[in-house]
Amino acid sequence: MNNRIAQQTETFMDGTEYGDASLYEFMHAELEKRLIKAEKEQRPLQVYCGYDVTGPDLHLGHTVSMRKLRQFQDFGHEVYFVIGTFTSLIGDPSDRETAREKRSFDTVMQESNLYTKQAFKVLDKNKTRLLFNHKWLQEISIAEILEIGSIFSLQQLLGRDSLKKRLIRNDLIQFQEILYPIAQAYDTVEIQADVQIGATEQLFNLMAGRKLQEYFQMEPQICLTMPILVGIDGRKRMSKSTGNYIGIMESPDEKYKKLMKIPTDALPSYIHLLTRWTVAEKERMVSALSQADANELFELKKSIAWEIVASIEGDIKADKAVRVGNE
Repeated sequence: MNNRIAQQTETFMDGTEYGDASLYEFMHAELEKRLIKAEKEQRPLQVYCGYDVTGPDLHLGHTVSMRKLRQFQDFGHEVYFVIGTFTSLIGDPSDRETAREKRSFDTVMQESNLYTKQAFKVLDKNKTRLLFNHKWLQEISIAEILEIGSIFSLQQLLGRDSLKKRLIRNDLIQFQEILYPIAQAYDTVEIQADVQIGATEQLFNLMAGRKLQEYFQMEPQICLTMPILVGIDGRKRMSKSTGNYIGIMESPDEKYKKLMKIPTDALPSYIHLLTRWTVAEKERMVSALSQADANELFELKKSIAWEIVASIEGDIKADKAVRVGNE
């Protein structure tokens, strides 16, 4: 294995989390093999992440998967940014203990424009293929849905923790929620993805994509799942509804100010998930944090906050945010 393949494998696996060491090792090996194969075939990997539209504003938690996509772009791979203009109408139950409110197609399309505007603060617009999954999912017939659905059991579709809890409480589970993983999995077939990126809580959906690709006699994708970013309190997940967030569209000064307040024990995850540094640089920074005194810690936090702001807003605005923060 050459150094370029090793570097890519290390970079792409950095920050991933599966909750299962054997699954991590499996995906690591699969990714390495796919990279070697793609290099022999002189082609880029087809990499995608899907984003359902749940509101007009994104926060740094949403950028975790976008930054992973950007890493693939920087190594020359083909990146697909898929807006769930169809799946948003269903609602992913993976991280929910109640059914999502129904959304209109017009609202989803309007908010999609805002999503892409914010996403291109992280992604290279000229190297990103923007797709809307209603373009193919609304064309699928009932007969095709029945055929595709036959490869999954009801026990599998209802076996996720979020749905189990609702079953135990006898809460409403809408029929379309059960179909969500199948709809999302079909995206992987349409794109013929080599790699799909998602949150750890979406692992079932990503693995369903592998299963559906095999059904269509495709090589199953590698699944890279990323942990949920904690908010500015350092404990609970980043969420706008609780005010525990840093918005992409907030000013550079406000981003920097909030980042400087992140508790020290939460900073390693911010380093691994939100910075552009190499894996070795990230490890050195994490190590430095664990050994720093009060003055050193303050300077390290400034470096981390500057890097995260600069990765979104550029160096000049990040420099200004530091100056304002020091006043």
